[in-house]
Amino acid sequence: MFATTSCRLLGAAPAVRGGLGRKLLSTAAASGEYNYILVGGGTASCVLAKRLLDANPDHKVLVLEAGSSDYDDRFIRIPAGIGRLFKSDKDWDFTSSSSTEAGLGPTHSGVYLCRGKVLGGSSCTNVLLYNRGSARDYDGWGVPGWGSEEVLEYFKKSESNNAVSNDKFHGMAGPYEVDSVQYTNPLIDTFLGASVKAGYSRNSDFNDWDRGQEGVGPFHVAQRNGVRSSAASAYLSQVEKDNRLEVVTGAHVKKLAIDAGKKEARGVHYAKDGMEVFTSIKEGGEVILAAGSVGSPHILMLSGIGPRQHLEEHGIDCVADLPVGENLQDHPAAVVSYTVDQKVSVTDEFKLFGISNIPNPWPMIKYLLTGTGPMTSVGCDYGGFFKTSESKEDPDLQMRFIGALAQSPLGISNYKEYARKWLSWPSGFTFQNICVRPKSKGYVRLQSANYGDKPVISTGYLSSEGDIESIRNGIKLSRKLGASEEFKKYNPVELYPGPEVQTDEEIDEYIRNSAHSGNALVGSCRMGVDSKTAVVDPELRVMGFKSLRVIDSSVMPVLPGGQTCSSTLMIAEKGADLLAAHG
Repeated sequence: MFATTSCRLLGAAPAVRGGLGRKLLSTAAASGEYNYILVGGGTASCVLAKRLLDANPDHKVLVLEAGSSDYDDRFIRIPAGIGRLFKSDKDWDFTSSSSTEAGLGPTHSGVYLCRGKVLGGSSCTNVLLYNRGSARDYDGWGVPGWGSEEVLEYFKKSESNNAVSNDKFHGMAGPYEVDSVQYTNPLIDTFLGASVKAGYSRNSDFNDWDRGQEGVGPFHVAQRNGVRSSAASAYLSQVEKDNRLEVVTGAHVKKLAIDAGKKEARGVHYAKDGMEVFTSIKEGGEVILAAGSVGSPHILMLSGIGPRQHLEEHGIDCVADLPVGENLQDHPAAVVSYTVDQKVSVTDEFKLFGISNIPNPWPMIKYLLTGTGPMTSVGCDYGGFFKTSESKEDPDLQMRFIGALAQSPLGISNYKEYARKWLSWPSGFTFQNICVRPKSKGYVRLQSANYGDKPVISTGYLSSEGDIESIRNGIKLSRKLGASEEFKKYNPVELYPGPEVQTDEEIDEYIRNSAHSGNALVGSCRMGVDSKTAVVDPELRVMGFKSLRVIDSSVMPVLPGGQTCSSTLMIAEKGADLLAAHG
């Protein structure tokens, strides 16, 4: 038993031990010359680090990460530990500025935005769902070389899918593990049954572009044997002992070193442990921003690349007037939740015989022995995609079904609260309704010229009437399912929005006051062919610059109708090939 426990907790995923633990936790700052400097150690950066080292035995790579190296933390590896990650030291803990959110209600205090602050980035803190969107999403980008046929090979290159045998749309030998959900409970079965009876089909693979997304079923998840697959565990761990790689954690980038006359990047200025450090690239090398949809535009603007008027307002000389920070997109969401009078929720399984304040050891024992059960679930790994109007080419609504009660309408806040009160959490179930192809757009802007000040973020939520209509229709569908004959055996009582909320106007008010993030920020360094609307070109080079690229989620022109970790992996895989062709 002890040997099995040790294997599951310490050895089932690539561990931060030995060389990695010593190397990445070193207090020594790197100040030499490198072929590539990767600014940010998140999802895309981990892919790039491995692929660039694989491509050339002479490459020397530096990764600068503001967070820790602790991607092997048990709360990251074990999916059910996710509640411990939000608003922790592994989270940038951004909140949008309520004064900039015209689409939200007057009582909304701003949208909480979890962004991973650890090697592996948000692939360590997300809800593990692996949904790419549709082929039309990528064809709709309208960027040469980035249509669905071109990007599919990179999706497959990154993926090792253990859930399906269909290799037309799935990779079977990539680094990033994808699997079936290893847990279900009676509420989930009831949701699926009620959905089918309501006329919706079962879908076992939402990433099959021939079949399409519509229907209900289990989402694929980024795990294997019940252990999270992150970009760090999948990619970075494979090169952690390579002497050509240096990773500096706790490194806060102040700005890029830019030769304004030649329009080229020379290196990076960063701070670590109270020291200011400059590190540079070799001749022919490149600086690659991979700090995500908040971090990358923030650093570009601090470096003088961005909207001229905005930079000058903060006393920053404008090197290039580009639409940096614009076009920010995310998935807004709102919930419908019900209490029940039976101990059937996933949260009840952690209480012995469902009795509050008495912990049940069996979920952990089952996890340690088999890698299955409620410890493998983040709670929202079943659901579906729906067209709320026949005019839609692709689903506009993603519904995540949660076999647990949302005691707050504010989404992720339930996870954080549950982490504190898990032994006394009431029974219930929840529908999270996500506008999965939103039209609303926000922005990232500077708060000041000080790199230590978090940027100002506007999600732009619900500024498009079509977005609120999608969520409103989702709430109506949730109520239809929640009130169905299949759920009646649990005697459900609606908690949110509440039975007093009935008219479209009342539902919209509820949505505007409780909208929260589906955790899919993209677009703030948009890729395209026109410098008036795009920040990077189709080869991910910053418009007009040499030796400077952005390779992360921020380059997506339009948010795909799925979770964006898979798309970010794809972008990094293709970006690595673009760099290899150049180098």
